[in-house]
Formats: sequence, structure tokens, C-alpha cells
Amino acid sequence: MPRPNSGKPWLHSRSGFWCATVAGKRVYLDKDYQVACRRLRELKAELRRQAQDASVEWLAAPIAELADVFLDDIQARRKPETHAGYRHRLLRALKLIGPRTRVADLRKFHLVRIEQRMTGKYSSSTIRDTIAVLQTVFNWAVRLDLLSENPLHGYEKPRRQVRTRTISPDEFQSLLRHSDVSFRRVLIALRWTGCRPVEVRSLIWDWVDLDAGFWILRDHKTITRQRDPRPRMVPLPHPLLRLCQRLAELGSNPSDHVFLNARGTPYTKDSLCRKMSRVRKRAEIEPKAGERLVLYCTRHTFGTEAAGAVSDIELAELMGHTDVRTTQRYVHINAERLKAIQSRALKGRQVHSPTKQMPD
Repeated sequence: MPRPNSGKPWLHSRSGFWCATVAGKRVYLDKDYQVACRRLRELKAELRRQAQDASVEWLAAPIAELADVFLDDIQARRKPETHAGYRHRLLRALKLIGPRTRVADLRKFHLVRIEQRMTGKYSSSTIRDTIAVLQTVFNWAVRLDLLSENPLHGYEKPRRQVRTRTISPDEFQSLLRHSDVSFRRVLIALRWTGCRPVEVRSLIWDWVDLDAGFWILRDHKTITRQRDPRPRMVPLPHPLLRLCQRLAELGSNPSDHVFLNARGTPYTKDSLCRKMSRVRKRAEIEPKAGERLVLYCTRHTFGTEAAGAVSDIELAELMGHTDVRTTQRYVHINAERLKAIQSRALKGRQVHSPTKQMPD
């Protein structure tokens, strides 16, 4: 196994050669140290020339070609959902700037145009993600020596939208009434567990323990952040447990998805979002404070309603968070609850206030 690259030759005692690690491989330079140093400088200069040649070649290529190579690398090393997410955002970005735009011509001005064209039609979070995916492609190209620099580095992206919308009982009942059976099951699962939409749509029967009444999520968002990685345990309330039992009676293999669409196939991220949009429109649920009702609102609703009934640490465990501060972003005090808090505060102040006012 080659040693880490220290920038200087090192002696391989078994052969007597001075060696170096170049491009991740061990290279035998020479038995004379001075000659080995000269050869190492020559090898580095050659690698720089090759990198410059590759950079010139890629600068003349259309941005769509660089994006395709990036996606091929993502597909080989990352999860299918990650590849699908990058591809979706890249297609949106390339449609706005033109897929035939040369890599050499791309500048921060193009990001300004993306932001201008998307403003008013998309949320600030979507605009931010669209800009960020182009920056990611260029950072990846620089890291792999395909390009010498990233011309999009340092562009100030719009701030991500802070989600505060929760679902009222009447709104949730309206969503259920205007949904088909398959999507209604997804809504119920999200509402009762507070899970992320990706956790529900990717749930397979191998992760369902009906006897214990748990979903045991072997693969979840925060597993890579845990010092001792462990599955996420999601307890099933009785109505959701009965739903899973009924679905299991229909027949299931361990690798099959639990929640399927009307065609009997697994939901994708885009299909769930489009379905929610159609159901929301049929239910005539309007935005509040400029924020539309989306699937993730079920998670915010779960966190808000559970706050105060359990401790912060317990709520973080229920929601699958590794940090309590993350959980706090999902707790929103609505107007009615704020009035109740004020009422309790005023009542407590009256109890402890003196019976007579002090003279002026």
C-alpha cells in the first residue's frame, strides 16, 4: 500500500530505491537521493501539464457534458436517490442557462439569471439548491483536476426558507378526503410517526417488526453522524400498527416496499411531491404567510404537538435527531397555544402579586 504523499522521496529499505507516492501509486525513482528528487520534480511537472491540457479540453466542452460525467461518478459511488436528486436539480439548472453553454463561458452572472428567473415561481430553498448543484459540479471537477479553478466559487446564494407551517386537524381531514387510498396511507404514516417522507417511501418489510410494534430503519439520514451507528427505532401507534398488519396480510416479501402508489410501485420523491400538490389543490388549502402546505409539514406538526408532553431529549429520539437544537426547529407555537401560555403566565403572576397596590 503506498504511503501518504509527503512531497519528498522516501527510502524503500528492501530495494534500496528512493520512492514517492504519485497519483496514489508508489513510484521507484532512483537509488541516488539527488537523482530521485530531480525525477520527482519532473513527474510533478508532467502531471501539472496533463492537468492543464485536460482543463483546456474541458473548458471547451458544453456544461451538459461535464454534468453527465459528474452524474456518472455519483451513480457509481452514491445511493440511487442521491443520483436522482442531483440529476433533477441539474436538469432544472441546465434548462435555465442552456445545456450547450461552454464550461469556459459560465460565470456568476449565470447564477444571477437563474435566481432572477426562479424568483416568484420557486421557494428560496429550491433556488438555493439549483445554484448549489452547479457549484458542486465545478468543485468536483477541480478536485479531480479536470478544471484548475471554480468560477462560481463565492457566489452568495439566497437563504434557505425556514419552514414554520403546521397542519391543522381540519386541513389534515380535508387532505384525507381528497386523497386516494394509497396516498392516504402515506399521510397517516407521516402524521402518526413524524418521520421524514423519504423514510416512509423507502420503508421495506424487512424493517417492520409487527410483533414488537416498531419500524427499525437500518438506513436513515443521521446514521453517518452517529458515533456508534445504530438503526432508528420508530414505535407504531395502534392505528398505524393495524394498518401495517392489514397491508402485511396482502402478502409481502422482505425487500418489498411497504407503501406503494395506486399502480403498485414504490413512490419516488418527485411523484410524492406532485401527488401532494394535486391533493392540496383539490382540498383548496391556501398558503399561509406565503408558505404552502407540503409533506414535510407533517413532521413539523408532530414536533409541535409533542413539545411539552415529553422532554427535549425524548422528542429528539422520537424524531431521529442527534442534536436537540435540530429538534427545536420543528417546534412552532401557534396563536392559540401562545394565548394559553400567556394565560398561565398571567395567572401565576396574579397568585404571587400583592393584594394591595403600593402607593405612588
